[in-house]
Amino acid sequence: MSDKVEIAKLYREFEDALTDFVAASLSMDNDLGVVLPRRARLAKVRERLCSHPEVEQAKYDHIILKAWDMKRRWG
Repeated sequence: MSDKVEIAKLYREFEDALTDFVAASLSMDNDLGVVLPRRARLAKVRERLCSHPEVEQAKYDHIILKAWDMKRRWG
């Protein structure tokens, strides 16, 4: 797999995991059985992304801010 494809895949996985975690944490019951596995998945994906030598802070920040904005609107 080329580096461009690999890093793009990691960014997508991170954004998906973060969105999933935020959505679960905003659920009415906030069930730990639902939230904790998503948090663990998010941590693993984040670690893989941040350990990649081509990660760009601006792209990472954009993903975080996008999820934060979602949480502000729905939370």
